[in-house]
Amino acid sequence: MTNGDGSPLNFKGEKIPLKNAFHESDPETHSDPNGSAPPSDNISSSTDASLLKATREELDSNGAAFPQPKIQPIPPASDDEEIEAEVGMTDSGRKASEALVALGRAARSFLLYEPDNQAITSFLQDLRDKFYGFLGRYGEMVLDIRPWEMVMGSEIVYLNRDRERSLSFRLFRDGVRKVTITPDVEWNELTKFLGIISIQYTGIRQQEDDIVVMLWKAGFKHIMVESLEGFVPEDDDVDVDTAIYTDGDTADSALALYAAAPEGFDIPWPEYNQRASIRYVEMDSERLRKLDAEVSNLALPAQCVGLLKEILETAANPVEPMKLEDAIPMVQEVSNFLSAEGLLSSLLEVMQIVQTLPFNQRDKEHRVELLRAFSDVNVLVRVIRSFPKGLEEVPPQLIELVEMVPEDPVPMLLEILNNERTLTARWVTRNLLVRMGSDKLDHLVKAIDQSKAAVAADLLRVVSDIDLDRGIRVGIDMGIETDVELQRVALSLMERGDYSKRVSRYLINLLESSSMEVRMHALKLLVLNKEASAFSNITRRLEHDAAGNEMDLHEVEALGSAMIAIREDRALEQFVEWIKPRKLLQRMLPKRQNLKWAAVTGLSQIPGDPAKEYIRLAAKTAGEELHRHCMKSLVRQRRLGMEVPDV
Repeated sequence: MTNGDGSPLNFKGEKIPLKNAFHESDPETHSDPNGSAPPSDNISSSTDASLLKATREELDSNGAAFPQPKIQPIPPASDDEEIEAEVGMTDSGRKASEALVALGRAARSFLLYEPDNQAITSFLQDLRDKFYGFLGRYGEMVLDIRPWEMVMGSEIVYLNRDRERSLSFRLFRDGVRKVTITPDVEWNELTKFLGIISIQYTGIRQQEDDIVVMLWKAGFKHIMVESLEGFVPEDDDVDVDTAIYTDGDTADSALALYAAAPEGFDIPWPEYNQRASIRYVEMDSERLRKLDAEVSNLALPAQCVGLLKEILETAANPVEPMKLEDAIPMVQEVSNFLSAEGLLSSLLEVMQIVQTLPFNQRDKEHRVELLRAFSDVNVLVRVIRSFPKGLEEVPPQLIELVEMVPEDPVPMLLEILNNERTLTARWVTRNLLVRMGSDKLDHLVKAIDQSKAAVAADLLRVVSDIDLDRGIRVGIDMGIETDVELQRVALSLMERGDYSKRVSRYLINLLESSSMEVRMHALKLLVLNKEASAFSNITRRLEHDAAGNEMDLHEVEALGSAMIAIREDRALEQFVEWIKPRKLLQRMLPKRQNLKWAAVTGLSQIPGDPAKEYIRLAAKTAGEELHRHCMKSLVRQRRLGMEVPDV
C-alpha cells in the first residue's frame, strides 16, 4: 500500500518507519535478482530526501550523538513489559546479552512508533552503543542460533520463548544456525541487518524472501551467516511439523530430538518398515555379566549420580521449564541413601557437579541448599558412623566433603562431638576439627568450659593438636578440680611439651589428685625432670596417706623411688628416720609399715653397705609381707653393687 507520492504505507496508512534505518546507497533486494523491484514495495527508493538527510545526520559514520528524547520511551514489548530478560554469567556474556536485547527492541520499535518519533532514535543509539561497546572490548561476536536462545560459546546470551516475538526463533525457523559479527562491521551493515530482521518481525512482505535469502542478498562483508534448511511453518497459529534439525543429510525424527528440537514442534512419528518375529536367543556369558552388573548394588550409586547429574543440568538450563527447587527433594533422597551407605566418593562426585554447574545468579541460594543436602549434620553423622573400628587415617574424601560445606563446618562438628560417643566417631570428628578449626582456637577454648567432661577432654586434644602450648596453658588453667579425664589429657600434653615452672607446680598439685593413675603419671614427669621442689610434697604425702595402710603399695614404692631420684642426699636421711625412729611411740604406729616399705624400696637403689644394713634392720621388725619385700630389696641392692659403672 502506498500514498500519493509513492511512499510505502503500513497497516495504519502511515509511512513505514523502517526507512530511517537504511542508507540510501543500500537498497533492499527482492526475490528475483534479475527482475526489477515493484515501485510500490521498494522501501528505500521511496524515501524522501529530507528524511534521508536527517537519517545520515543522526547515523553518520563518525558516531555523532543522537538527539535525546524528551521523555523515556516505553520499551517495545507487550503490555508494557520487557520481552527479553538480560542473561549471561560472565561479563562478556552480559554485554552480548545487552546488545542482543537492544537489537530486539530496535526491531520492534518500527512497528510501535511513528517515523519521526524520537523513541526510534533512542533505540538505535542504544543499539549502536551496546554493539560497538561489546565488539570494541571483546572482539567478534559468534552466536549459535537455537529455537529459543542464542548461545555465545557455552553461554546463553539471548532467551525468549515467545515464538511470535523471539528473534532467535525467527532466525532459526528460516534456517539460520550461526551469525558472526566482526569488530570491523560498519554502522550501515548493522542497520541493514536490523532492517532485514525487522521486515520478518513485523510481518512485512513475508510472502517473498525469507531471512536467509535476504541476508545472502545483502552481501555483508563483516556479518557472516551459516544456515541450512529450517523448520517450515504451516501456519503461525499451529506448531511447526517438520523435524529437519541436523547438520547432515538425515532428517530422522529421533536425531531431531537428540539435536534438541524445541518443545512444541510437531515432529513426525518414525516409520517402522522392518518387522521381526519373536524368538529365543541364548545370551553369552559376557553379556549376562554386564546385565547382572547393571542391576547390582554396586551399580546403584553410579546410577544415582548419573540421574542427579541429568536432573541438575536440566534444572540449571534456563530454557527448560524445570526449576532448580524442583530437584531438591530428589537430591535429598539420594543424599540420604549415599550417606547411609558411606559412599563418600559418590557424595563427593555429586557435590562437585553442583559446584561446577553454571547456575544463574538467582539460583545461588538453591546451590547452597543443594550443597547443604550433601553435607549437613545428618549426612556427616551417617558417614562417620559407617567407618569401621581401628581406622588409622581420616579418608581424604571426607575431608574434601567437609571443605565443600557452604557454611562454617566447626559448629556442625562440635554438635557431632557432643552427641557421638563411640571411639571411632570421636576420633574422626576430632581430626576434622583440627583441620577445620585452626583459625577458631578461641571459639574451641570457650567451648571446653561449656561442655561436659568427656567432650571437653576431646576439645582439649583438638586445641593441643592445633597449638600445643595453648593446649598446655588451657589444661593448667583448669586446675586439679576438673574431671579425671581432663587431667589425663593435660598430663599427656605436658609429656609432649616444654617443661616450665608453671608445669612443675601443676604436676606437684596433681600429687593430691583423687586418681592414682593421675598421681603416678604426675610423679613420673616430676622424676623425669628431676624436680627437687617436689621432695617435701612426696614425703608429706607418704606420712599423711600411709596412716591406715590404705595407700597402694605400688604407689608407695613409686614414691620411695622418686625420693631417691630427686634428692638422694635428703632421701637417705629420711629413710633412716622411717626405719629407725627416735621415739618409741613412732615405732609402734601402723603407718610405719608403709613408710618402711618406701624406705626399703629407695635404699635398694643405693649401692654400699650402709644401705644394706638399714634394709636388714627394717626386716627384723617387719611383718611377713614387708619381710619378703626386704629380702627382695637386698637381692636388688646386692646386684646393684656388683655392677661396674661405665667409665
